[in-house]
Amino acid sequence: MGRLYLIYDQYSKRYIVDELEAYVRPISGYVEFSIGDGHDNAHEGKQERRTVAGRFEASYINVDNSLVAGVKLYGLMDTYSADMAEVYETLFDPRTDELRKNVRELLGNVPFRNILVIDRVEILPAYRGMGLGLATIWDIIQRHSAACGIVALKAFPFQFRSGSRSGRLGFLEEIDWNKKMGYDTRSYTLEFAHEKLIFHLMKFGFKRVGDRGVMALSTSMQNPIPQEIHRWVPRSVLPEPEQL
Repeated sequence: MGRLYLIYDQYSKRYIVDELEAYVRPISGYVEFSIGDGHDNAHEGKQERRTVAGRFEASYINVDNSLVAGVKLYGLMDTYSADMAEVYETLFDPRTDELRKNVRELLGNVPFRNILVIDRVEILPAYRGMGLGLATIWDIIQRHSAACGIVALKAFPFQFRSGSRSGRLGFLEEIDWNKKMGYDTRSYTLEFAHEKLIFHLMKFGFKRVGDRGVMALSTSMQNPIPQEIHRWVPRSVLPEPEQL
């Protein structure tokens, strides 16, 4: 069946604004898929072989640190990216840097002010349809949402983001990666691709916030694990099967 691994970059991004590093922690790396039996077996001649299946990027926003230091949250997130600015404008009241009332009502209990923003999850064509993208999102949330009250993202199909670059890859690397992704904007309309993405995200408990494509969930909620990724997550976290 294969196994799934998230391999993190040994890289620290330097920002134009030095102080940004104290408040935004970049998270990035590659998704690797193994082919084989998962261990080295010299007797049978079998050995696990890994191949790159995708990549991911996310950002841990330390809202508490920024507020204590008197750093405006909007300026912080706007410096990072346009998508991050839209997440801020949708979730936060610019007068107070606190969550908007409608966001609190929609998401329910939000125990912490820090937020985890998932910037990008991309799976190469040969590995699509196996739930690897959803499994990667689940793993990022599990590993990096400690002391976060909200996980948020801008739900927009990446193949329609013409000219969009995260800045975490070099220019030539980005071009090469996009060729490998084989994006074809003629296969689906933007509207269809957008709704399909939202449909899958809602399986985790993400909710639409506003009308700009921002989705969020509260980490305090018992969010479901989509059926199609059960094979990729530890059995210990799966719900007990219902007794007939």
